[in-house]
Amino acid sequence: MCRVLIFGGTAEGRILAEYCHQKEIHVWVSVATGYGRMVLLESQYLHIHESPMDAHEMELFIEQKGITLVLDATHPYAVLASENIRSACELAGVTYKRIVRESSQGPEPGDQKEGKILWAGGLEEAVLALQNVSGNILVTTGSKELSAFTSLDSWEERIYARVLPSLSVISACEEMGFKGKHLIGMQGPFTAEMNRAMIRQYDISCLVTKEAGTAGGFPEKMEAASECGIMTVVIGRPGKEEGITVREAKKLLSDYKEEGLCQAMPRLWQPEKRKVFLIGTGMGGEDQMTVRAWKELKQCDVIFGAERMLLGVSQAIPHAVKKPFYTSRDILPWLEKHREFSRIGILYSGDTGFYSGARKMAEALAKEPQDQIYDTEILPGISSVSYLCSRLKTGWEDVGLVSLHGRTSDMIKELTLHSRVFALLDGTNTVKSLCCLLKEHGFYEARLSVGERLSYPDERITVGTPEDLEGQEFDVLSAVLIEKEAIYER
Repeated sequence: MCRVLIFGGTAEGRILAEYCHQKEIHVWVSVATGYGRMVLLESQYLHIHESPMDAHEMELFIEQKGITLVLDATHPYAVLASENIRSACELAGVTYKRIVRESSQGPEPGDQKEGKILWAGGLEEAVLALQNVSGNILVTTGSKELSAFTSLDSWEERIYARVLPSLSVISACEEMGFKGKHLIGMQGPFTAEMNRAMIRQYDISCLVTKEAGTAGGFPEKMEAASECGIMTVVIGRPGKEEGITVREAKKLLSDYKEEGLCQAMPRLWQPEKRKVFLIGTGMGGEDQMTVRAWKELKQCDVIFGAERMLLGVSQAIPHAVKKPFYTSRDILPWLEKHREFSRIGILYSGDTGFYSGARKMAEALAKEPQDQIYDTEILPGISSVSYLCSRLKTGWEDVGLVSLHGRTSDMIKELTLHSRVFALLDGTNTVKSLCCLLKEHGFYEARLSVGERLSYPDERITVGTPEDLEGQEFDVLSAVLIEKEAIYER
């Protein structure tokens, strides 16, 4: 069985993805930005991974998805990305093929009608050459290199940058100082006529480009510069690459399909269970989860939970996508849209079996349609009642358990049935309101042990009678152990 992964974000990547759609070949396509995803077809055969990955994350992705063939169709100037992809493939033991963009040198310096062509070995050399160039400059090398051009004299008035029209790119360029008409957000490909019009519109005297081949619109840029008689600074490719062309890559994909190696990929299009872990995080400190919970969580490729919980695991699990959702209403539609994620972690405070949202989530997952099957496992955490009682050096086998966190309960009835009652409080059912209730029903001598921020460095446990605690301020999400009589010495 063959599973194919295409690293795209380029014209070559898009062409190969469209070919797979036409030939009904299921493939993963990895793009680093939302723009890269936007230009791809919506197809049942294309499974998109939309976020940048380092070498380690690539290796994990390849292993988790069972990839056996990787096609590197990243930009010819994205040297680091290609190095990471090649390294990940070597470590994972899978086939790596670099898609080489066909070169297009354009006119030689002597062929330029007027002006001249200057070939630069790199970005620094190109900027150095521009030190002696007067007039306006149109930079078409992409947004990542723009900051280098801010070293030129009067760059704010002279530099015109043409970049992709995505919000993130535009925002990044504006932060560098490129604004107004000097920031041109447009999507290619651009014809020679469009380039000529832009050169004349902004009175350009020098065009800066990369030797990006036919797919990158290089010939059309050179033709326009030649027709307009302006100087062109061309940044040459980092080095000669070895690999296969787009045509050869199509033949490789076709051969794989004919051999039946791309026909059966159940993970991608047949109903297959996706693993979901509902994980109790305890009170919230890093040491509150079980070893098993940490082990499974580290293998998840997407993690959901409240922001404070995600913050607690972000450093230990940097590769996973983090989403601040914690209800089935938000999580399930997101998972339906992003089927590329197969190992899912959902975090819950405290213990998953003690007034937790885990139960409703498990029920919602079980009701999903047959084409979206989840294998759900619930991993318990340390509950607030067990933690607070341990800090009070007492057991809790005889304690009545109540939650007033978004719920209602007859606390007085509970105290008639149990000598001790544990309760979770909220902004409505506060320590103050509880003390008033106890005094109203004659429980003046009851002992309340109120826990705030349990397990965190600023944890606080306050013990006293309703009279003692009624006037004090407590965290709205406090936990309290109520004992009808002060029978324990602390």
